[in-house]
Amino acid sequence: MRSRHARRSLLLVTAAAALVLASACAVPTASGGPATDDPAYSAADNGSGNAAVAGAGDAAQPEQKGGAGGEPTLQLSATESKDVGWFVADRDGYALYRYDKDTAKPPKSACEGDCAKTWTPVPSSSHTMVTGVDPTMVGEVVRADGTKQATLAGWPLYRFTGDKAPSRTGGQGKGGTWWVITPEGAKAQSVVAGAATPTSGTEGY
Repeated sequence: MRSRHARRSLLLVTAAAALVLASACAVPTASGGPATDDPAYSAADNGSGNAAVAGAGDAAQPEQKGGAGGEPTLQLSATESKDVGWFVADRDGYALYRYDKDTAKPPKSACEGDCAKTWTPVPSSSHTMVTGVDPTMVGEVVRADGTKQATLAGWPLYRFTGDKAPSRTGGQGKGGTWWVITPEGAKAQSVVAGAATPTSGTEGY
């Protein structure tokens, strides 16, 4: 009887040891990751940072629009001068001109080369702001070099490099062909006697 009791005790001790060993095998590893053989488990699941997060980085940044390389707005404003009455000025307040050698129907510019260096073509834009000017009269013409120039009532618009300050109208009557343009697209008329007397010189082209 004593021998049978001893064998039973030995079996119980062996079974208890096996249970302790099995419990030790189920304890998580030191790395903190779960004990699993699931092939779908990835580095991102354990917080190791080795897996990229979808939608992060550049893809999550908002799209940038209207930066320094964006198209500038064309601004045309009706302005009054004591010399020529009402005329059209650009966004900086400089007078804009029309050229007798151009045509309005259809719009066509005849000022090229050195002429365009003195009489700077006003670039057109898909963004236009007007004050005192009928927006339906604003258009554009494709120049010989492929650039687009703004027009008013069909007339290509220019800025005179000789005007060194806003509201100056020094190009009025140059060569008998250059005229400050009115909000209606017509030639501005001098208010002061003699102010619109045509002048000669290379600037008139």
